[in-house]
Amino acid sequence: MYKVLLVDDEPIIVEGLSRSIPWERWNCRVVATANDGTEGKNLIEKERPDIVFMDICMPEMNGLQMIAALNSQFPDLEVSVLTGYRDFEYAKEAIRLGVTRFLLKPSNMDELEEAIECMCANLNLAHFSRVFKKQVGVSANEYRNQVLGK
Repeated sequence: MYKVLLVDDEPIIVEGLSRSIPWERWNCRVVATANDGTEGKNLIEKERPDIVFMDICMPEMNGLQMIAALNSQFPDLEVSVLTGYRDFEYAKEAIRLGVTRFLLKPSNMDELEEAIECMCANLNLAHFSRVFKKQVGVSANEYRNQVLGK
């Protein structure tokens, strides 16, 4: 089951995302919510979610600062931004930081579900890639040992 973190300084947005999206459809569950980037960063380090939906403009630490601070520590973290700010510079920076989707508020359910679908597909692909690499590595080592007579 994929763990989800919701980060937004507007409680109604967090509550709406938590309750209106059928998370179980994608084998997901909301494990925590945060009201600002600092709290979100701390919860990511504690809960280790797979998926994060976050706002950009929040008190303490904005969403882009939060992503930048966590990218190297959590390279497989899937992040979608949900923001009311239409400034292209925000979108450009979010893309540079590797977010999966950049959604504008208000977003419709189809956009949100498509973002979840994409993030889950990316997580599945990363999992299968790790399994494949591990299997190929073992096979290559076994083959090498057979060839070398070890």
